[in-house]
Amino acid sequence: MSTILPSWPHFLFAVLEPISLIAGWWAATFDTHAFITNQTLDAVLSPQSTIPRSAQIIAYQLGNLYGLSLLVGIAVLYSTSEPKVVRNYMIALAIADVTHVYTTYLGLGWDAWINVGHWNALAWGNIGATSFLFLNRVAYLLGVFGSARSQKDGKKVE
Repeated sequence: MSTILPSWPHFLFAVLEPISLIAGWWAATFDTHAFITNQTLDAVLSPQSTIPRSAQIIAYQLGNLYGLSLLVGIAVLYSTSEPKVVRNYMIALAIADVTHVYTTYLGLGWDAWINVGHWNALAWGNIGATSFLFLNRVAYLLGVFGSARSQKDGKKVE
């Protein structure tokens, strides 16, 4: 299976990002307690704490969205021969990246946001990894990595 993306964007968006989405789905679905308690850096809930059912449902729903994002990404990146479809998909994801980082900021607050040395794995994923993906999406959209190639003839298309 291949995509019409150049090498680096292919590896990042069609290989690594789907793997990270599987990890997010797994954590939210099967390690729900840790997934919920680690959303904040102060970890107010102990491992023995009871998680409200509403928080569990939200975590399961988020896990479901990770799974959906995985399936949509694979469907778009591995099935289209239209660069315009990939471009529009990347634009949508770039917007979602910004809103994802911003909502994480709203939840953490300024002090935790700027205290990078105290970030846990979820903060690094929600802020660091998402920002990295955003920067690479913008670079792709600006043509830094080259243009998409049609699968039909291997030629660059705009």
